Amino acid sequence: MNHLLAPSFLLVVAAALPAQDATPLPGKPPELVVDVIARALRDIDPARVESTVRTLVGFGTRHVLSRTDSDTEGAGAARKWLRSEYEAIAQASGGRLSVTLQSETVPCARPGMPNRVPIVNVIATLRGTTDPERVYVVGGHYDSRNSAGEDGAKAAPGAVDDASGTAVALEACRVLASMRFPATLVFVAYDGEEQGLIGSKAHAKALAAAGARVDGMIACDIVGNTLGMDGARYDRHLRCFSYAPSGADSFGRSLARAAAHAARTHVPGFGVQLIFRGDRYGRGGDHRSFFDEGFPAVRFSEPREDFSRQHQDVVLRDGKPYGDLPDWADFAYSANVCRVVVATLAELASAPPAPRVITAELRRDRYDTEVVYELPASAAAAEFVWRLTTDADWTHVVAQAQAAPKATRSDRWLATLAGVCLDDVVVGVRSVGADGSRSRVATPPEPDRFDQRPRGAAGQTQGNDK
Repeated sequence: MNHLLAPSFLLVVAAALPAQDATPLPGKPPELVVDVIARALRDIDPARVESTVRTLVGFGTRHVLSRTDSDTEGAGAARKWLRSEYEAIAQASGGRLSVTLQSETVPCARPGMPNRVPIVNVIATLRGTTDPERVYVVGGHYDSRNSAGEDGAKAAPGAVDDASGTAVALEACRVLASMRFPATLVFVAYDGEEQGLIGSKAHAKALAAAGARVDGMIACDIVGNTLGMDGARYDRHLRCFSYAPSGADSFGRSLARAAAHAARTHVPGFGVQLIFRGDRYGRGGDHRSFFDEGFPAVRFSEPREDFSRQHQDVVLRDGKPYGDLPDWADFAYSANVCRVVVATLAELASAPPAPRVITAELRRDRYDTEVVYELPASAAAAEFVWRLTTDADWTHVVAQAQAAPKATRSDRWLATLAGVCLDDVVVGVRSVGADGSRSRVATPPEPDRFDQRPRGAAGQTQGNDK
């Protein structure tokens, strides 16, 4: 059995499915990824996003301790409904999408909560065709809370936090499930985020234990409000947070830049603001669970949160109900977030894996940078990028022909970036598929990273990042 498919809750149904052959007919070129993505983006429907949010709010509360014996109230009803929605998509996918539940009792350290709490994640897996062990995950958390974090009885609508992210993941699954991609896509509705990310921790740990090759995880959390507390409307971009142990070129930062590239390429008029911080200041989300397991992970979030509505009881203010209710959500905005999610997933899952960059060196006879790299067998070409060390995103692209790569052995190449002074810039390489799809960018290791000694120790020793 494929080691990725080992956990019984995760991909048991998918393990039994044969890989679908995505090879084009002889003489017929593959469909360009730009056309594949454009078709998917046209299918995204803000009305469906709204319907999902309003349905989830209609369960009253989705708190992890709320009732599970009802079809109309509580977290139990919410996950039953989400499972049925994903299963309906699976039926329309020709059997390629499988739906499972991850049910566990996990530790919980939140004040007022039991020491151990049952969680149920709803997981839908679209198995890849030719590279199924490479995995991309997208999820939102379906649980909610009110002013009292331990209260599982009173209303906790959670329209924006985070029915909006749950709806984005579900809509992304709807439009992508009919398509075929080399890599595997996993769509998740997480439980227990409000109680310390306990649902996503269980999922990330299970994937790590199974040896899964998770090449990227996107958490959609709080992606439905556009009216700031300052009265201004913020609806033209999303914020993308990413963790990095040090520097600005971690796998997570590479994933964040891939999302920004996807938005620029496929979602004109709606941008991705790169924020080089793991999450909002002093706070966290489900992507942290994946980062902790060593997987590239980012968080998508709206530009300006309305803190006055988050985690609030539903009360009357000036005769109107007040709280995290759907009447204050912007579903057209959530649909745009979904478009970025779909473009990012479709681009990366279509593309070959990222290259392996061995070294980069500045020539001593002229200001050229030489890059030694290994390209995956499924790549049709390489593409080179660079930016100043102070720039957030790649600013220059060098085509393969311009870099004139030369084979140094059967699987290793040396390319020259003419006039690029490595002292002042960061360089990277990405794989390009025959359909024009592009992988995440891989960068060479920085030579001047240090292992820090405890305070008081003399000096520092050079070494690799831990």
